[in-house]
Amino acid sequence: MSTPESTRERNEPRTALVTGAAGGIGAAVARRLSADGVRVILADLRADRLAPLLVEPPVAENAGEFAALEVDLTDRAALPGFVDRAWDVWGGLDILVNAAGLYPSAPLLEMRDDQWDQVMDVNLSAVFSLSRAFARRLVDAGTGGHIVNISSGASSRARRGAAHYCTSKAGLDMLTKAFALELAEHSIHVNAVSPGFIEVDSDINPLGEAYVRSIRGGQPWPRAGAPTDIAGAVSFLCGPDSGWMTGASLSVDGGAGTGNAALPLS
Repeated sequence: MSTPESTRERNEPRTALVTGAAGGIGAAVARRLSADGVRVILADLRADRLAPLLVEPPVAENAGEFAALEVDLTDRAALPGFVDRAWDVWGGLDILVNAAGLYPSAPLLEMRDDQWDQVMDVNLSAVFSLSRAFARRLVDAGTGGHIVNISSGASSRARRGAAHYCTSKAGLDMLTKAFALELAEHSIHVNAVSPGFIEVDSDINPLGEAYVRSIRGGQPWPRAGAPTDIAGAVSFLCGPDSGWMTGASLSVDGGAGTGNAALPLS
């Protein structure tokens, strides 16, 4: 039996919704998809943080346009309406990239309930609500599409001071598989990208230099990752060459998941 294909007209650019678009990875994903000719709706908590992207020169000759919307990912009741607003910007959506995330460090015994809840709300619950609303719109329209979740190597390797973050990303990996299992019949691909250590400018979780050195020293590939490394993987998962992939998680981590390269020969 052949897989049903999208019935949406391909004579117009595809449209993507990218959350966390003001951040390092989210912004890089937005730029890469635009370079691929995709129209991109930038979403973040504060629209003023998206302004620099809106005024950047086109990243390619046939680059897709940018639009911007504010969204509070902790307001789950408002997320279906937010997806509707994004849909109405250009009359449809093809791609959802869940790139928003929180990583506030907190030792386990000192972690407050509200810190746990906030990370779960943004990193996991909002992804569920947004992806469900997005998928419902695609199913109603009779079109296929792509959901790409930005996960983390922390989904399978615990980190000190990050019980909430690691747990949220482990849940996200299973959520990716569960959505992939149920949405394949609607021609909706659902995959994840699992970054390793990525150097970004962030006021959410400033990392000490000693921590950075320890991370880089333990991975086989000696350099830190860049947001563009993750953006390239997202572009692949949204393109034709990944047409037989769903429920997968691509590790883009300099080989960190293979083991600790700093250990001596045994």
